[in-house]
Amino acid sequence: MSDSLPPDQGDLMSDPSNQPEQLPMPALAGPEQSAADSPSSESAHVYTMRISRLTIDKLGIKLYDRVSAVLAELIANSYDADAEDVTVTVPWGAFLFDPKAPNLSAQYEITISDNGHGMTPSEINQHYLTVGADRRTRTGSDKSRGKNRPVMGRKGIGKLAPFGICKTVEVVSAGGEKTENGYRTSHLILNLTDMLADTEKNYHPEIGELDGTWSEDHGTTIKLRNFSRKRVPSKEELNRQLAARFGLERADWRVCVKNSSSLTDQFTLGQLKIDLLEGTRIELTDRPVPFESSFLPVTGYVAYSEKSYKDSNMAGVRIYARGKFVAQTMDFGIATGFTGEFKLRSSIVGELHAEWLDEDEDLVRSDRQDIIWSSDLGEALSQWGQALMKELAKRSEEHIRRAKTRFFMETSSLEQRLIEAAPADPVYRDSVKEAAALLVRDTDNDSLRNPEHVERISNLAMSLGPHRSLLQALREVADTTETTVDAVMDLFQKAHIAEMYSLGQVAAERLEVVAKLEALISDGRTLERPLQELIEQAPWLLAPEWTPLGMNESLKRVRASFEAWYAKKYSIEINTTAIERKAKEPDFVLLHDSGVLWIVEIKRLGYKLTDAEFLNAMRYLHSLRKFLDDNPELGRQFPYRRLTFVVDSIDRLDEVSISSLENDPNVTRKTWHEVLDSTKRAHKDFLELVESTAGGWTPVTPETAPQVVAPRRPSDAPAQPQLES
Repeated sequence: MSDSLPPDQGDLMSDPSNQPEQLPMPALAGPEQSAADSPSSESAHVYTMRISRLTIDKLGIKLYDRVSAVLAELIANSYDADAEDVTVTVPWGAFLFDPKAPNLSAQYEITISDNGHGMTPSEINQHYLTVGADRRTRTGSDKSRGKNRPVMGRKGIGKLAPFGICKTVEVVSAGGEKTENGYRTSHLILNLTDMLADTEKNYHPEIGELDGTWSEDHGTTIKLRNFSRKRVPSKEELNRQLAARFGLERADWRVCVKNSSSLTDQFTLGQLKIDLLEGTRIELTDRPVPFESSFLPVTGYVAYSEKSYKDSNMAGVRIYARGKFVAQTMDFGIATGFTGEFKLRSSIVGELHAEWLDEDEDLVRSDRQDIIWSSDLGEALSQWGQALMKELAKRSEEHIRRAKTRFFMETSSLEQRLIEAAPADPVYRDSVKEAAALLVRDTDNDSLRNPEHVERISNLAMSLGPHRSLLQALREVADTTETTVDAVMDLFQKAHIAEMYSLGQVAAERLEVVAKLEALISDGRTLERPLQELIEQAPWLLAPEWTPLGMNESLKRVRASFEAWYAKKYSIEINTTAIERKAKEPDFVLLHDSGVLWIVEIKRLGYKLTDAEFLNAMRYLHSLRKFLDDNPELGRQFPYRRLTFVVDSIDRLDEVSISSLENDPNVTRKTWHEVLDSTKRAHKDFLELVESTAGGWTPVTPETAPQVVAPRRPSDAPAQPQLES
């Protein structure tokens, strides 16, 4: 930058003309409108279209409401301006506006500086202040000015993105031809309140003090101030979110993101790092998309991740066009009923680059969060992707099972435990390991990282091992002496029949519950109450390894004690059961198992969880913890306190709620589809274990109802007391 600019302005842009220009923002019309604003030109036209500046509210505030999305748009503008270096300065992890500390909030500022070609005053008027004009049509090229980069921008609305999080946008740009004085600087300040005050007239931004000065370097600096109540992600979150927005690596392109609270704390934007499960990656370069009589090129990969990612930036297949994120899909809309489908939706990751999604035909939604799948090209991509998903699921399933078994054996130390417990009984050890392999092969990756879950599987496998060994021992005895066989059979037959009868009863009950759950999900009209009752009756739907023995009576006492404590402390009566008090709707369902006290917040099919409901449930969890702290004897019985949401959508949650859900290990969420899938997996494993123990006996499976996607309906949440410090 020149000496006329402060050091933090970065590289700016300008024009060789010597006279400062007034910079009007047209009322969202084309570049020719300024000529039509004069009285003479107005009278020359019989008909005139006016587009209200309230469109800014729809295209800016409504489409871009996350800090990372806004930064991505501004970084993309720098890329299109042929910048090689971009510096973003932002207060990591801060709430940009806090009504309780307005003075602190007023000090926050976000700055994006680049060394791109910049803009002259006339270019600012024609391009930057013209909203909604197709950039590529307007400039006559889909490539950048100097470096011939495929430009990311197109619709002409990304410039409005900052107004999704702030009210003031300051632009300092130096560009044009270099003169003996350097590059002419343009400086303007846009205020959202003024822009929306009069929707009929052209808007004229405020002229900044640097306007008309000169800079040694070209480039642009954008400053954002006067924020709405938005949270800046933490360093790790911001790195992931921005990395997910861009799918390109170039030697002439570098983005440095700094923490304004500590400028030495920074990171350079790179590719999103995802741990892939070995042997599952499929390269896409040689797999073009068939379309009519041609093939459309794609690059990238799909694979399974080593662990299931809760972070939406890392889960699923990210789709890019021209190096910028345009969509994300978990399965390309594939229907159920194919081999490996249960793993696919929880572990699929990848990135797909398809330039043709944003070339001749614009298939990208305005908010750049999805593509138009109903278009001809969108349907071709969907069909291609569905076939790819089936192939990935089928070829990866056995590899995934072996990898899970290896991981379980390493983390559980089961081999060492078996050697210590039965050093002279290899048959028993092999039987336990075989049982463990059956139990873990369809378990999700996150559960295998839970020490409690791993311990439960180990104990169950060691309990099943002797039964499998018994059948093998009987077969071996039968080969040696008939007398011994008769004696052994007589000795063990009653115990074996009793054991199988007990297992058969449990299997039949589980089959009945699975069928009931599937019927409820297939009925789009199902409300919360029957779902709450079913979960309370069969808590193993949420945790297939649930141990129901001795649970009911102790749980009744805990429920009663907690409800009485809550009513006394907050003067609010709550109900934590859907079964025992049918006349009153439960506030939530309280369950417990093996030292875990579990709040389950159950919502009807298709429901969208709100921030108020999320906060209410978190308050319940806080109250439960306080209750157990106030009653240490109970607290020692239940050292783990958790919260699970069973709800289909969290689209209505803000960044704070989503961050809490993703980062709190004691708070989880499952969709009804995931509950049904995991239930079916557990159901299948259980039947296989029963069958192997019984030597071929299998209980009859009742018919299941077809799967139907339920409609979505809104609802309000009851008020709850505030958290105590």
